[in-house]
Amino acid sequence: MKQIVPWLKAHWPIPALTLIALAALPTAMYFAGKMQDEFHADYQKKVTEAAASVSASAAVINYGVPDMRGDGMVLERKAPANEQLIGAYKRILEDMQAKVGVVSEKGLNFNKGDHVPLMEGFFPGASPDWGRAFVKKYMDFHQKLVADMRGGDPARPEEIAQHLADYRDAAVARIRAELGRDPNPEEQAKLAEELTQMRIGAVRKRAGEIQVYADPSVFDGVPVSVPEKAPSATEAWDKQERAWVHQDICRAIFAANGGATATGGVGSSVVKRLLRVSVAPVQLDAAAVFDPGEEKAPLNFGVSLTGRTSGPSSKNKWYDVRPTIVEVIVSSRNLPRFLNALAATNFMTVLDLDLARIEPLADMKEGYDYGDEHVVRATMKIETVWLREWRKPFMPIDVQRALGMVDGVDAGHAGDAPAPAPRRPPPNPPGGRPGPGGRGGDLGGG
Repeated sequence: MKQIVPWLKAHWPIPALTLIALAALPTAMYFAGKMQDEFHADYQKKVTEAAASVSASAAVINYGVPDMRGDGMVLERKAPANEQLIGAYKRILEDMQAKVGVVSEKGLNFNKGDHVPLMEGFFPGASPDWGRAFVKKYMDFHQKLVADMRGGDPARPEEIAQHLADYRDAAVARIRAELGRDPNPEEQAKLAEELTQMRIGAVRKRAGEIQVYADPSVFDGVPVSVPEKAPSATEAWDKQERAWVHQDICRAIFAANGGATATGGVGSSVVKRLLRVSVAPVQLDAAAVFDPGEEKAPLNFGVSLTGRTSGPSSKNKWYDVRPTIVEVIVSSRNLPRFLNALAATNFMTVLDLDLARIEPLADMKEGYDYGDEHVVRATMKIETVWLREWRKPFMPIDVQRALGMVDGVDAGHAGDAPAPAPRRPPPNPPGGRPGPGGRGGDLGGG
């Protein structure tokens, strides 16, 4: 103890500080905890103020992706610029664009199908020297359309009448030879019934050989002979487009009637008889002012039920509309099958449909037999739509100008209206000078 006291006197700061430290430990712990709480509160205040400042000063942008139909934006929201959010919207847009691209390509291929010009090498130059040969191709094309949908004429009443008259005369002559007299009333009634059944049999025999009554005359504008004057480039192109419309109508009839596997003739068909196909003239304006149109095809419901319209003043650079009137005698029960076949064949929409009664017995006297189903006469207005993307390379330059598709192009420039380059010598149209060869379309392929 005597040694410790002198040491403490010599080293008093150490135990003093130790005692102070020991005494201050609870107090320090108390004040340390309080300081920590104050520090957290202060830091939280600073963070909140900084976040508010960032939010207030950060660039707020509109997020969204364009509606693929051209109607503004979808998935819209306003938020500060954020790299991850921007990336997410970018991926959504790219995915939508990829899907739209697939749909667009399929739509283009669907509309084009296997449609090709009637005469290879004729368009876009449409040389007048080949014009008459083109008309011959146009006529032959419609003959083939009718044949490919298994269409044909009815039994000829005059031929049936002649056959029945010969049979009646032979029967009367036989009675006179065998009995030495004219047929009595009973024999006359029996002969009349026999002749009636023979007439019905002849009509139905022909109905069983085809699927639909039709001939090239049902297509408005198809000539019966090659004209002396060749059509202009614009007139030839109009015929070409009409041919494509006619082809699609016939394909729809063929499909509705069962296609290549159909049996039973007209009696089992949906469309029994094709009466008329009339395509409206194309709207051309030689003085049209070029208008590139809009990114979305405009709609005008004052012109059409669908709002689709085309022509030089429509600002529609995407497609052309060719309204078509189709008249058929059709099974009333199965009419929807024909309507569905039209939509499945190409971009065709029925805008108007009128139904009228017919007298089958009256038509049978003319050689037409529609079978046992109830039938009606259907007159429909069909809107056919033709995309320009695949047709433009074939269009004569005068047609492009008249549709407002070109800007400041001189029709005399060789690059704008290239002369046709035949691959083989053109055939000779009846009574005319040589024209070019080429291929035409049919129901199975253009």
